[in-house]
Amino acid sequence: MNQSFRQPDPKAEVEGLELIDAEADSLPMPQPPELRSRAARIVLGASLVLIAFSLRPLFSSLSVLLPEVMQATGLSTTGASLLTTLPVLCLGLFAPFAPRLAQRYGAERTLLGALALLVLGTGLRWFGTVPLLFVATFLAGGAIAIGNVLLPGLVKRDFADRAAVMTGLYTMALCAGSAGAAGFTLPIEHLVTGSWSGALAAWSVPTLIVLLIWIPQALGSRRQVSHQGFRVVGLWRDRLAWQVTLFMGLQSALAYCIFGWLAPILRERGFDAATAGAMVSVSVMAQVITCLAVPSFAMRLKDQRGINVALVATAVIALLGILFA
Repeated sequence: MNQSFRQPDPKAEVEGLELIDAEADSLPMPQPPELRSRAARIVLGASLVLIAFSLRPLFSSLSVLLPEVMQATGLSTTGASLLTTLPVLCLGLFAPFAPRLAQRYGAERTLLGALALLVLGTGLRWFGTVPLLFVATFLAGGAIAIGNVLLPGLVKRDFADRAAVMTGLYTMALCAGSAGAAGFTLPIEHLVTGSWSGALAAWSVPTLIVLLIWIPQALGSRRQVSHQGFRVVGLWRDRLAWQVTLFMGLQSALAYCIFGWLAPILRERGFDAATAGAMVSVSVMAQVITCLAVPSFAMRLKDQRGINVALVATAVIALLGILFA
């Protein structure tokens, strides 16, 4: 966390204060761990990057095998839509609980619990029944929601002096998780003798490895229990806040639509499963370039509306090309 952040009066209502992470309104303010060696710092950084990788395979792994899942389970198109939408709904449903859980149990321990839940949810897909697919997706989606909120704050807090580098690695890990699941789920299915459920559940293995790495770090950290120190007022009536929320929500929805439905659309257009997965993987990895290049370019502009309109128009044209070309 930025050490120049001024601690507010616990009883004050603060207007116009930028919340930079899930623990920004905590009192006392959580402090980074005391790392005694460079190796410990490297392990911590690598752990956070690997956790970021684990937060995305749930979304893109299912889409590659969705036709096989529907055929094997008798899942209707409506059911398939609900199954692919459920984890995204969980992001909105569970994310508000993350700051309070972090204040009560500490961010590291809360993230540990989320990883355990993610392993359980992803692993339950092994059984391949429709009810368990929905239960597994619900559990894993809730875990990812918690991780999405807590992880950026830990990166900023524990690597304040390397925030730009760590944020870049964190972003690349998120994209790599999505791209890897899109590109390798089908080969994994072939390795497990054509079992689509085994291929989906296999993505619990890297998360389990990360969980085992994170356990000593989470349990060995100081438990920093805190409480909500202040609250921000006026956001519900802030026009700009609603505009930014709508814009960010829609662009996030677009990303998850790509994760969930690009591969099935491509397969319906005649591409085989391997090619469809590879195309989704390439599409996701292209985000790494834009995530790193566009922000630095946009910061040099006095008005960023033009570049946003251009990017949205490009996305619309590309999607129309996929659907109608």
